[in-house]
Amino acid sequence: MKLALTAVYLGEEPNDDGLLRVHLDQIERNTPEPYTLYAAVNRLPADSRAMLAGRRNVRVLELPVTGLRSSRENAFYLELLVKAAIEEGATHVCTLHLDSFPVRPLWATELERKLRGDCVLAGLQRDPFRDRKPMTAFMLFTRDFYLSCRPAFLLSEEALKSTDYRRYATRHPHIKDSGSGYGFTVFREGLSWHPLVRTDKGPAGWGFGIFGGLAFHLGGANWYPSATARKPARSPRLARWVERSWRVASPLLPARLRLRLARLAPFDVRVAAGSWRVAQRKAALVASPEAFLRDLGV
Repeated sequence: MKLALTAVYLGEEPNDDGLLRVHLDQIERNTPEPYTLYAAVNRLPADSRAMLAGRRNVRVLELPVTGLRSSRENAFYLELLVKAAIEEGATHVCTLHLDSFPVRPLWATELERKLRGDCVLAGLQRDPFRDRKPMTAFMLFTRDFYLSCRPAFLLSEEALKSTDYRRYATRHPHIKDSGSGYGFTVFREGLSWHPLVRTDKGPAGWGFGIFGGLAFHLGGANWYPSATARKPARSPRLARWVERSWRVASPLLPARLRLRLARLAPFDVRVAAGSWRVAQRKAALVASPEAFLRDLGV
């Protein structure tokens, strides 16, 4: 196996250097397999770029600039990173985010063994009800799949209007962010993938936790700060109260009722509560990665 890791680094918050350090440390600690980490750094501060460039097995690529933002920006740079990795002979490619990393040694070897027959991809599944696609926070796929099926991280308008896509969306509800194109391609080609579902017993969180016993994802490290800046909450205190109450009550509710109730709070309160939650988790992770992950059962 010639393993390539790819990540788009968009750190803009004061704590992101600490998060980047944890991310890189965990990759090095848990990946004894030979690998190269291909890094997109177009909007990363100079100090963070220097940290990346100083790590072993990291290749910082100079990539064209895009004005796209959110999942479209991530997809734009991921396309270029994966293309570079495949051109340099990678047999397996794993996509990561700044706030995701492996937590168990030999994770790549373990997942590589899952990719047999028509199973061409293993990926983090954020939610079995609302988001049943593989997520780019942690997604491993084979060179053969990439070259033979030419998946794209985001789908064109033409593809989204196709009969095949409508069938896929009906059978596999999902959010149309980066990763949706890979899930659709697997479906369209009659192939299969191995979902990494949440395995820890930590507090509820959208995309937060340990998945498949192999991967950690903080969730929202980049999205929530920008969303909060666009639309600040009327009452951060109320947001914190909502978050704390929800943390206690939500595990006691049936999953579908949880989803319905979660949508009732005003958007700005939900965003502020999410931002506050992510900030608290990020600070705890950076302060003591071992203790934080141990609490999740790692």
